[in-house]
Amino acid sequence: MKRVVVLWDGAADEPLEALGGKTPLEAADLVSLHKLTKDGTLGWTRTILDGLPVQPEVAAMETLGYDSPLFYTGRGAFRALGADVPLGLRDVAFTLAFLSTDGERILETEIELSPDEVRAMMELLQERLGDNRWRFVTLKAQRHVLLWHEGFARLHCEPPDDLKGEPIEAHLPKGDNEAIVKQLIYDALELLDKHEINRKRIDEGKPSANLIWIYEPGMMPKLPSLRLIAGMIRADAVTDHIPMRGLCIVAGIRPHRPPAVDLDNLSEGYERLVNFVNDLLPDTDLLIVHIREADKASHRRDPELKVFALQRFAEIFLPKFLDAVQAYDDARMLLICTHRTNSVTGRHVSGEVPFLFLPCRGISRADEFHEEAARTVGVKVDRACELARWLLDIQVPIGLT
Repeated sequence: MKRVVVLWDGAADEPLEALGGKTPLEAADLVSLHKLTKDGTLGWTRTILDGLPVQPEVAAMETLGYDSPLFYTGRGAFRALGADVPLGLRDVAFTLAFLSTDGERILETEIELSPDEVRAMMELLQERLGDNRWRFVTLKAQRHVLLWHEGFARLHCEPPDDLKGEPIEAHLPKGDNEAIVKQLIYDALELLDKHEINRKRIDEGKPSANLIWIYEPGMMPKLPSLRLIAGMIRADAVTDHIPMRGLCIVAGIRPHRPPAVDLDNLSEGYERLVNFVNDLLPDTDLLIVHIREADKASHRRDPELKVFALQRFAEIFLPKFLDAVQAYDDARMLLICTHRTNSVTGRHVSGEVPFLFLPCRGISRADEFHEEAARTVGVKVDRACELARWLLDIQVPIGLT
């Protein structure tokens, strides 16, 4: 048995004026992928169901066959698990970001901090505010984790993205025991406002990082093991995305950190990545490969860079990977866009996305891989979880057992 899923993170998009009304997938020169589409089944499906955040780990959960509204408990939990942070059954994990404030309004929501700055401030918060309820966990990223032992997850917590210029008080968490959470935020503000790092940042003309913003609360998810449901298979995933790693851990999938792929040197990065992935392929039954560069280019708000990232993937990674996969007579492969990421706004966008399944299931009328082809001549699949039936011959959606 050899099964492969390629999660093409944020590759789908919307028609953009900067690209003459085309999406990046339409504008990119994807010769190898278009050729592959003629031999497979192109389709159009939903990876993100109503009410769920547009995030790659949500799309992956649905694509792997899970009833995602039933099992998705909040991104903070998946972030904690993906960073190897122990999470008790009654703990709540939040995503923690540093913002800038004048004490009344949010001045900046995107602040670049050095690892040393982050470490110093998180250590101060843990030393002064951490106790048997609160634990501040530093990650090697711009977002971190706050654990609330035996806390309350039924809180409405706004993400910081659109809050620049907004009053703090109006957007603080609301719900169960909100007063405790608000007090923590204001206590942290008092500490960080006086911190020498922030005084130095202000002297240098940089925004202070004096406000902690906590959002995406989540509790320990309880997913049935995919490897057991699919018949005691070995399942592996290649991803450096922290919440995605968290999903893999709770689903019984072994995560592997890939070699870094730099947007400024995609050719060498994809060469290293495909060699790494191909080395894993012989020893697993199900291999999940998370490709993130198109999404990263979108977050840079650079449509042309996104087009280039899509082309490099199709030119360098895909042919060599396909050769390795197709060496197995029983191989099945699903390539699916996790969600749309608008490369002008840099935001994730809800909506249906294209997928390609090999070998072909029935007559295929498509000869190109992009959103318009999938929408007009592709096979319509209402939910991406149905694709796990094609891939693994399992009953879907996977629910509570």
